[in-house]
Amino acid sequence: MTVDLVVDVLGLRVLIEPGDALDAAQREQLRAAWSGAISADVATPPELTVSFNAGASFDQGMEQLTVDVTLAALEALRGRALMFHAAGVADAEGRVVAFVGPSGRGKTTLSRALGRRFGYVSDETVAADESRSVHPYRKPLSVVRKDLPKEQVSPVDAGLLPVPAVPLRLSGLVLIDRDPELGAPQLSTVPLAEALPELVTQMSYLRDHPAPLQSIARLCDAVGGVRMLRYPDAEIVPAVMSEILSAEPAASEWHPLALPAVSGPYGVAQARDAIRSDDYLIVMVESELKVLDGIAPVIWQAAADGADLGGIIAAVVDAHGEPPTGSARQIVEDAVDELVVAGVLSRD
Repeated sequence: MTVDLVVDVLGLRVLIEPGDALDAAQREQLRAAWSGAISADVATPPELTVSFNAGASFDQGMEQLTVDVTLAALEALRGRALMFHAAGVADAEGRVVAFVGPSGRGKTTLSRALGRRFGYVSDETVAADESRSVHPYRKPLSVVRKDLPKEQVSPVDAGLLPVPAVPLRLSGLVLIDRDPELGAPQLSTVPLAEALPELVTQMSYLRDHPAPLQSIARLCDAVGGVRMLRYPDAEIVPAVMSEILSAEPAASEWHPLALPAVSGPYGVAQARDAIRSDDYLIVMVESELKVLDGIAPVIWQAAADGADLGGIIAAVVDAHGEPPTGSARQIVEDAVDELVVAGVLSRD
């Protein structure tokens, strides 16, 4: 008799259907790989169903299944959680650190190094809701093999620890960069205007949030800001975990900007959200993040306030003074043209 394989994925229950193409040994291998995520809830019906697609080989099917389960869960959670392409581990108090980075940056290797001391949350995706609650995604670790599909290794077989039996809460956001030339790990705080472009490229469905930049900026504040970790080898990263977990909530260094209800001669209607941080204006246009500095923040704000070109020039001169050389009009016109080409402004 075949027992349903239902796994917990980011707070969702997902039924994995193996299909008829797999033999008994392959079904057992599939179950073993996903053993770290098997749901203990046998009463609640699954919210999602994902079918195994054998493709050209069983190994390829195993790799593709991990991708399919992840994508299905991300789609189901769009707009409900902030979802990072990250490795995650939790300490005994339930504090979760998300190590954020693109594919190939070493998240799985880092998960293996940290997961022998801390609870393994995920090597793929860490999602947090508005209260910073985290649900584990204890998927198989996707281990790179030369000229072969990634091997799907269960957390148990990899020697990783279970998550603690306490509520999990996101307590750290860390951008990662492995550099074998370093002699020791380097941990630094990244200003919000520098961190957001890195974070946003490693997030799923951020634009589906009503105020996406404000949501992520609040989260960054709550976890003590964003850190950058440069390290030579994953095995020495556990030594800096206490410093990462000791971060206190950061003082607010940004404020939201109101989007205009009615567009003026230079529209900013494509903006989904905008915030000001130090001397930078950060705006999300559709799914793209734009970080404006120099005179560009003044131009954008004047355009958002409905100013025409003359009003924009006056606002720039009022904020920055007359230029030491050249014409203020020409400088502003050129900057406006650049912002139009970049999609930050539009001409009505």
